[in-house]
Amino acid sequence: MKIVIIGGVAAGASAATKARRTNEHAQIVLFEQGEYVSFANCGLPYYVGGTIPKRDSLLVVREELFRKRYNIDVRTLSQVTKINRNRKTVTVLDKRNNTTYEERYDKLIIATGARPFVLPFLKDCKNSYTCFTLYDVDKIKETLSAAPVKKAIVIGAGYIGMELAEQLNLLGLDCTIVELKSSILPQFDKEITNPVVYTLKEKGIDVKTGVSVVDADVVDGIVKRLKLSNGEEIECDVVFQTAGVVPNVELAREAGLEVNRGIVVNNKMQTSDPDIYAAGDAVEVKSIITGKNVWIPLAGPANKQGRVAGCNAAGGNLEFKGVIGSSIIKVFDWALAKVGLGEAECKDQGIDYNVTIVHPLHHAGYYPGGKQLTIKLIFDNSTGRIYGAQVVGKEGVDKRADVIATAIYAGLTVFDLENLDLVYAPPFSSAKDPVIMAGMTASNIIRGEVKNILPDRVFELLDNPEYLILDVRTPEEYEFGHIKRAINIPVDELRNRLSELPKDKKIIVYCGVGFRSYHGCLILKANGFDCLNMSGGWTSWRMYYPDMVE
Repeated sequence: MKIVIIGGVAAGASAATKARRTNEHAQIVLFEQGEYVSFANCGLPYYVGGTIPKRDSLLVVREELFRKRYNIDVRTLSQVTKINRNRKTVTVLDKRNNTTYEERYDKLIIATGARPFVLPFLKDCKNSYTCFTLYDVDKIKETLSAAPVKKAIVIGAGYIGMELAEQLNLLGLDCTIVELKSSILPQFDKEITNPVVYTLKEKGIDVKTGVSVVDADVVDGIVKRLKLSNGEEIECDVVFQTAGVVPNVELAREAGLEVNRGIVVNNKMQTSDPDIYAAGDAVEVKSIITGKNVWIPLAGPANKQGRVAGCNAAGGNLEFKGVIGSSIIKVFDWALAKVGLGEAECKDQGIDYNVTIVHPLHHAGYYPGGKQLTIKLIFDNSTGRIYGAQVVGKEGVDKRADVIATAIYAGLTVFDLENLDLVYAPPFSSAKDPVIMAGMTASNIIRGEVKNILPDRVFELLDNPEYLILDVRTPEEYEFGHIKRAINIPVDELRNRLSELPKDKKIIVYCGVGFRSYHGCLILKANGFDCLNMSGGWTSWRMYYPDMVE
């Protein structure tokens, strides 16, 4: 059997090594158009900034190891230009000598990945860079060391853009981020990212959201300034284009394979041609949550898809069950994680959902050093099925996100979350872990113990005469800052002051993080009031509306 693989890095390299482990006797040929068959894309921004000091650390598996340990015929600087399905061959351009030839296959694996989106008017500019390959970062490092560079612009505030902006700031550059969407890290709901924006500004990074780059002043191939859609112009020494990626599906489409946004595959990673498999950033796979095809270019799924494709192409039998879309990013001392769907995605797909927000410490409050976490949990309002979660904080974020991702994968509900048996000791967690607390508050909502309301809905009702906003914190907390027109009755005085509240209005109750207001709602409900608990309290309000304080 002869297996040909188009592309290395994550999916292609994983496919090649798993194919060998599955079939010792197969002939395996891997074509990679670049110089390196396997390198750590995700580490590139950190190499630019010097956090990863050695370039060699980014070389995950070297060409020699593929040959010696796995007996794989690796051909770098070899670009596959055509798939000839009728002859079961691929046409290859050898970049070393600029010659072409055909290579036969029995099974073919397409791992062509994706490429950075590049603005046309910046394509050939000498000081405009992407951060996608080792060749890219080599040029970046050379530029930063060869001449004084002071002003950098990062176009796109996704994962790579944010990591790169952090590293440029650590190098002492004056950095500006330009993002088309209304918030940084647009994969997240805006309120989750707002605290990070303030840290960026404190670090001296200028953040411009809701604007796009529409043109540039270029002199002798050098970008001097960028022009924004709001009329603003920004001077720059270097520009970094990190506004997303585009799947490389042209080979597959020209070969007549089924392609939507990405290459369509089944759970065996087979394309519409049973002898051709595909994996990685070029493919669409099933969402475990919705059952629909999605395109999610992330390293974790790419590696697993490559493993499945390599095994099956070599005669094995593995399945790729789908993706949740689990991701995490570090921005200075913040960590932000997202698993499953966000609110915008639920709305787009017409999913009936509810939300709870909790703000516990990442470990026991009486143990020194506890850092506040925020967990936004999205769930089905009747069954308790978990649709997604977002976690932001400075410690313990990854642990909680991974627990919820596992729960989604296993089909658990919020009722299961409140009963999880997780490890506990004061330095690590609380007896009620933050994930368990999120499960408890969501379960309370579904059981009807309390009705919840989110800050953005409260904002819409601020001037509605049918609603009254009740702050049950202490007078000192209330004076420090409160929601417009809210009245203050501390929860410990509430039972004795019920006569001060009208029964012909709906009462929105809030406190610091939602715990005291939960108790306040139970008191009001037992006494005939119609009330709603604002999820996450004042802490959530400040995340949604950081500049709105009475």
